[in-house]
Amino acid sequence: MTEQWVMEKKTPYQVLVSGHRNPDIDSLVSAVAVAELRRRQGQTNITALCPGVLPERARHLFKRFGIEPPQSRNDVYTRVRDIMTPATPISAGTTLFDAVGKLRESSRHQLPVVAEDGRFLGMLSGLALLSNLLDIGNDAGRGLTGRRIHSSIQLIQQVLEAEVLTADDADKTQDFQVYVAAMNLDSFTEHLPNTANHELAVIVGDRPEIHLRVLHRRMRLMIVTGNRPVDPLIVEAAARDKVSILLTSFDSATVIRRLKFSVPVEFSRFPENQLCLSPRDRLRDVRNHVLNSVDDLVPVVDEVGMLRGVVLKNAFDQPPPFRMILVDHNEIEQSLPGVEEIPVIEVVDHHRIGMPPTAAPIRFTADVVGSTCTLVAMMFRSAGESLSAGLAGLLLGGIISDTLLLRSPTTADLDRRMCEWLTKIAGVQPEELMDELLRIDSPLAAKPAHDVIHGDRKDYSDGRFRFSLAQVEESNMELLRQRRDELLTEMKKLLDEEQLDFVGLLVTDAVRETSELLIIGCGELIRNLPYAAVAENLFVLPGVLSRKKQLLPQILAITAVLQDQR
Repeated sequence: MTEQWVMEKKTPYQVLVSGHRNPDIDSLVSAVAVAELRRRQGQTNITALCPGVLPERARHLFKRFGIEPPQSRNDVYTRVRDIMTPATPISAGTTLFDAVGKLRESSRHQLPVVAEDGRFLGMLSGLALLSNLLDIGNDAGRGLTGRRIHSSIQLIQQVLEAEVLTADDADKTQDFQVYVAAMNLDSFTEHLPNTANHELAVIVGDRPEIHLRVLHRRMRLMIVTGNRPVDPLIVEAAARDKVSILLTSFDSATVIRRLKFSVPVEFSRFPENQLCLSPRDRLRDVRNHVLNSVDDLVPVVDEVGMLRGVVLKNAFDQPPPFRMILVDHNEIEQSLPGVEEIPVIEVVDHHRIGMPPTAAPIRFTADVVGSTCTLVAMMFRSAGESLSAGLAGLLLGGIISDTLLLRSPTTADLDRRMCEWLTKIAGVQPEELMDELLRIDSPLAAKPAHDVIHGDRKDYSDGRFRFSLAQVEESNMELLRQRRDELLTEMKKLLDEEQLDFVGLLVTDAVRETSELLIIGCGELIRNLPYAAVAENLFVLPGVLSRKKQLLPQILAITAVLQDQR
């Protein structure tokens, strides 16, 4: 084992194993088997990939031998979700006083603020706090020198560390006009406004005459400083008349300062034009925006406005969080898009060498054989690792499919030897397995309409909508047009029998990277599809290969809008 491989095993990076674009059985099986071998040798964070849609014959082979197929991916670009870290947000109802403490504890200049449901509201920083507090002369005195605050009895009690003597509707946030009873009773009375008793908050010490005037006016809040006693009769009357009384140990000056910090952060003015990233953003697309930003912490917000994490600016200076193992190819142009940004640490291949130089030594396994699965089987044998019957069957299928049952001119003696070894472990004859694979032809050319619709069909529900989406892989789209009426009849039958709202058939051409959608049912949904119609009930979907990650989100977005309109 090379020093490079030992080093890579100890890193926290995820290792991705992938074959070439437009994958065949040899490429897909090699990826799964190499991932399994390296996993046994200690590489825990490793994933086999399928570039695009899993071909029908490969799907049959994985299902036959009971092994999970590789994960489908259209690219391996590093995205924001790959480098973001969990956020430590401030909840919307947190007071400015507590928010200052959270900023101090985090050692960050700013932190995200979220609503109760996790929606992102903005970034709170020391500068933003200061801007809010020094808002002198604006909005009727809400600044540091004004008498207005927007808070609640409960939040004020927290900030003042006060004892609650009486409290009415304590969690309701509202505007308060704050007055200090520092003058004699008559002067104080003249100083108070004649209206808005429900907004008045009075700061007072042990002055019973002021206590009585607060009760008489039925003011919203009385804050008694210095823990001075309050007559029990006054407390009893206050409770009856819904006058809240808080008792705090702080003096009047401290109370005045702290009251300004009782405002919930959700009522702060957050910076406009805040830079936000999406989890799906590619780093290459947002790098300059982040590096040119003054912020050292950027929020990551999804398409519905929920905070998903944060990204530190210095994360863009770190190496990518992936390493790549290439199987059944080595030329970057044949790889998944984005490979050029990821260090390649290993290659297993039986083609010409056309990859660019690497920055460090890598493991390279290659030979003049007819199948990469031959090389992978030999790697297991050389390492003394046993093969399950299922994995041996997969490797056997890869060899016979790539060498045309060992009849191809590329077939080598090593292919034959490994084929013989794998046959004994798998318990299946190569001829039998090849015959199975050859019977799996074009689904639209060989299968009845019922099998086309039900072969790979998934049912979904979203609110009041129940629907079904099927998918097949097909390189001859003309067959879809020829059989459109027959397929629609079968889909209509399914629609009626299971009382679905609509049924769709996604026909995918992985080579040309396009799909066509045949759909029947809810006319309102069909009219809102964001695709070009090429015939009645038939749409073309350029670049769409995945039912789950590309088509389904579009369908769910439309059903959500339709439900909101009801």
